[in-house]
Amino acid sequence: MNNDIMAFQSTAFATRVAPLGRLRVATSVLVALMAGTTLAPAVYAQPAHTAKKSAPVRGIFANPGSSPSQPLLQGTLPEPTAPGAPRSQLVDEVVAVVNTDVITRRELLNRADLVERTFRAQNRPLPPRADMLGEVLEQLILERVQAQTAKESGIRVSDADVDRAVESVAQRNNLSVPQLKSKLKDAGMTYDKYRDDLRQEILLARLREREVDSKVQVYDGEIDNYLAQQGGGTAPAGEQQYNVAQILVPVAESATDAEKAAARSKAEALLKQAQGGADFAKLARDNSGAQDASQGGELGLRPIGRLPAVFANAVVDMKAGQVASQVVESPAGYHVIKLLEKRAPSTAIAAKVQQTQVRHILIKTGPTMSAEDARRQLAGLRDRIVHGYDFGDAARRYSQDGSAGAGGELGWVSPGQLVPEFEQAMNQLKPGDVSQPVQSQFGVHLIQVEGRREAEVSGDRQRDYARSVIREQKVQAAYEDWLRELRDSAHVEYRVNRQQ
Repeated sequence: MNNDIMAFQSTAFATRVAPLGRLRVATSVLVALMAGTTLAPAVYAQPAHTAKKSAPVRGIFANPGSSPSQPLLQGTLPEPTAPGAPRSQLVDEVVAVVNTDVITRRELLNRADLVERTFRAQNRPLPPRADMLGEVLEQLILERVQAQTAKESGIRVSDADVDRAVESVAQRNNLSVPQLKSKLKDAGMTYDKYRDDLRQEILLARLREREVDSKVQVYDGEIDNYLAQQGGGTAPAGEQQYNVAQILVPVAESATDAEKAAARSKAEALLKQAQGGADFAKLARDNSGAQDASQGGELGLRPIGRLPAVFANAVVDMKAGQVASQVVESPAGYHVIKLLEKRAPSTAIAAKVQQTQVRHILIKTGPTMSAEDARRQLAGLRDRIVHGYDFGDAARRYSQDGSAGAGGELGWVSPGQLVPEFEQAMNQLKPGDVSQPVQSQFGVHLIQVEGRREAEVSGDRQRDYARSVIREQKVQAAYEDWLRELRDSAHVEYRVNRQQ
């Protein structure tokens, strides 16, 4: 595989995952304005083993039919304005207070408009406006809490850091910085606003690296267990997977004894309802103060070692469907816990895999290039290639992916390395075939398969792969737990303004 591709492959590993608190995958200015910008070839994804979410993601980014995070927002905010149109005189009112900071109506509506433009550019159905506003507000709250934590931790992003990031984005999109500025202007965003948003993303990435990623370790015993459970036979079984749901009655650090007693009493009342057969997910949505309340309190399948310790101790001997016999206390407050599911993973690592040698041409979609126009352009280009135009030359000239300089070459890829839409289309091609235009979240592709082979996976390669899979799972679970704790410990006051 091309060295430049390998060097940046890791930065695209989140393309199949939208973990809790990372809705920026869909709302990022890079995605909204460049619609496919990435620091790696725009097809790479997590290995199949890591594609399963540690926590279910709902709302506008996975399940548009779900209820909003804050139902009180329904019917209280106006429909989006046209780009550049003036907002009403109410837009600067406060919609939420996050610790000592505020989120204004203008911020909420501007971000919601950005999300809607992104959805339209990618030809994705728009969710109900109220649902989207609730989800976007929660994302803004999460960002604000993280930014406050970064500031308290002394993390800073210099102007030079932002300059380098801008240059990198421009280079990866075959643009100069002036051309990038022009595209931003065409998309209705000022360069200063773009830099501010980019600075924020760098800040949050550094915070995550410091507080989560750098603290995750993978031990040889974990790799041994993982390989044993994938290999089957008489090898020792791997870890059980637990899917836990919670209802949190939060308690502030400064709470009085009376307030703590009232919170415990409320939690115990909810526990009795849950033990009596009440719908646990509904209880969580209606009563929980945790970030996962809109998901019915569900944390998602994960090994016991990657559950919060207080949860692990409570559920380790429980059966699926049981509610914990007692309220569990943590620094965030009092929890009612239910074990939804308990199982062992079943995916296996094959000793041999079929690899495909593939190359592609990408046209990115966005405000200045619709998916329909991109498909039409690539259909014409495909016709020229079928009649003799060299695919590699076409990729070098027309592709907007990081692989363009190498003629679109992605090298030999294994199952699970590429995003699903790309891989499915690739698997249907014979060597030498060129696909019809294929759309993914990055844009529209032409794909050519150059060859296929059976490749053995050596023991060292299996261990390296297992280490990567385990680390991704642990980092994601640790990040979600850390973000949930940040959110649960923050003081958030929702202020829903009246429409006149």
